[in-house]
Amino acid sequence: MTHPSEPHPSESQSSASRSSASQPGARRAVAIALDIGGSHVTAAPVDPHLRAVTAAPARLDLPHDAPHDTLIGGWAEVALAAFAGAGEAVTVTHLGLAVPGPFDAARGVSGMTHKFRALHGRDARAALSARLRGTPLQDTPILFGNDADLFALGEWWAGAGEQLDTIGVTLGTGIGSGFVRAGQVQTGGPGVPPGGELWNTPFRDATVEDAVSGAALTRLTHRHLGVSLDARQLAALPASQSGPVWTAFGQTLGEALSPWVEAFGAQRVVLGGNISRAFGQFGTALQSQLPRGAQVRQSRHFEQAALLGAAFLRGPDTTAP
Repeated sequence: MTHPSEPHPSESQSSASRSSASQPGARRAVAIALDIGGSHVTAAPVDPHLRAVTAAPARLDLPHDAPHDTLIGGWAEVALAAFAGAGEAVTVTHLGLAVPGPFDAARGVSGMTHKFRALHGRDARAALSARLRGTPLQDTPILFGNDADLFALGEWWAGAGEQLDTIGVTLGTGIGSGFVRAGQVQTGGPGVPPGGELWNTPFRDATVEDAVSGAALTRLTHRHLGVSLDARQLAALPASQSGPVWTAFGQTLGEALSPWVEAFGAQRVVLGGNISRAFGQFGTALQSQLPRGAQVRQSRHFEQAALLGAAFLRGPDTTAP
């Protein structure tokens, strides 16, 4: 597994990988990564040597309240579509699935009751493996990870985290978070909230999510502008109108994150999610609240970050058996 002191693959290394893959009989190793959302699932092949998604992701609309067999069948379908898009002469190292929590990644069993109820308490790994029997992905190892953790891991490995100690934060309807040190997701220990989840940690007599979620931003727009707007609507306004709202949001987010950044010793904070698309509007205010030595960056990969993290679950140098 790569450590922060080790460099990104050089261009010559990438060229060597491509040259090796083009030799007669050579097989290129890829991971098939899936991101399980509440309304759809996406999947794509990821080349661990290039640290990149190598084909357009396959996408399937799949509501979280679908029956168990429909959900598992949809995952299998989109995984096979991603495999088909990977091209010829590939060996799949593993299937990596980014899933919402709570989810026992080691056992492959969902603890969710608010969504994906059909999966609750059932062995998703065994079900997916059975569904893939008789296909090119039969007997491929199946690994799971929390979607916010894998966002952070993907950005650490191949994005804006640049293999520095990283806290990844996704900002949307709610707030997701992941803590990564030396290529390992941290779910406990110094500077890490239980499970690596910031959303329900105390802040200003409430929680972090109460202060910096999409709903919180809408409340800020009403307070400053007298009208309730979401992030997209706010970003469309002239800076002279939206500026005070974004500044207040950035400062609040910075205050909420700062104690954790300092305690974890994070060198990089990476923001994803819909609200982070407006990073240019609030990034400076956020940065001003962080400890010295920590830099905040916008996600380099957005929706593909979790796919990259899912591919890294076995490490970047996984090769075919």
